Amino acid sequence: MSLRSKFDLLPSGDLRIIRREVPMVSTGSLPALCQSPDVVENQTVAAVRRLGGDVTSRQHIIGQYTIQFGKYRGQTFRWVVENSLGFCAYLVYDMRKEVQVDTPLSANKFALKEHVNSFPQGRCYKEMINYLLYIYVCETNIQFSCS
Repeated sequence: MSLRSKFDLLPSGDLRIIRREVPMVSTGSLPALCQSPDVVENQTVAAVRRLGGDVTSRQHIIGQYTIQFGKYRGQTFRWVVENSLGFCAYLVYDMRKEVQVDTPLSANKFALKEHVNSFPQGRCYKEMINYLLYIYVCETNIQFSCS
């Protein structure tokens, strides 16, 4: 089993960045606290071992981190990248002026940014944001190529 993210492509070969209809995790009525980075790391290493992945591979490890905030709380980074790359692109773009601070939420956000940036497809997030804004404004269905 491969623990590397698989990117969804359109028949043309272009990258699909608009979220497919997938269920979101319900966060309930009360906000939950973020887990500490140490707890997330320990759970992740155990998950990678259980899935037969390489615990020395940073991409395998960080791909199994669970997102600690937002509508995809509880999903793995790998799942979010594969199923909602546009959400990841927006988040990374929105973080461009943020400085990491010593909080679990900040650590989780910056770990997701690291994971997204570990792929060529993720590193073109600025172009994805421009594309998403264009679709939003024009309400058209154009394709996006990251090559």
